[in-house]
Amino acid sequence: MSTPPFDDGPEWRAAGEQKALQSAAVGLGRRGQRLERSQQPDGAGSHGLAAARSAGGVSLRRVLGPVLGVLAVLGLCGAAWAVPEVQSVLRDSFTERQQAYIELYFGKEPFFDGDELVVPLKLVEHGDSGGRHSVRTWVQDSTGRHLAADTETVTTKPGALVGVDVRLRLKGGVKRHVDLVEVTLPGHPQRLRMHLR
Repeated sequence: MSTPPFDDGPEWRAAGEQKALQSAAVGLGRRGQRLERSQQPDGAGSHGLAAARSAGGVSLRRVLGPVLGVLAVLGLCGAAWAVPEVQSVLRDSFTERQQAYIELYFGKEPFFDGDELVVPLKLVEHGDSGGRHSVRTWVQDSTGRHLAADTETVTTKPGALVGVDVRLRLKGGVKRHVDLVEVTLPGHPQRLRMHLR
């Protein structure tokens, strides 16, 4: 006679281990994938793993892995785009930007104020730096002789219009001999010239 089920006899233990192994073998398919109940093989083999694969069944793991990978990459890209420095670098890499330059022009025509010649200038810096720039201004007579000169320092900001009035003091009666006003930005190619006669 056999021993009762609660007894830990060797026959019952061996039978229980064998049943557990059979159960585990039925529940796992090839490559260790767990089978759903409808995919587990039965006596006729009609719902087996081979039938599920031939019918075009795709495992959830195969689809979920790449989808989660794509979502993780998109999340990282979104987080990186939120950083202004990253946006700037990406824009620079995909956008052709002009070289920085300074726009220099007369704000209005130069005029006399007593013994001084007032030269109104406007500057606009195009680029991403801004800074301090020297503006050299001089006047000369019709023979090319310099009558007065001055250098002003102007602080610019990118895209901002900055105005400066350069005042050139003329000595004696040279006021009537003034013929030409010239303005340069040392270190830059810009140059303005205006004849006053």
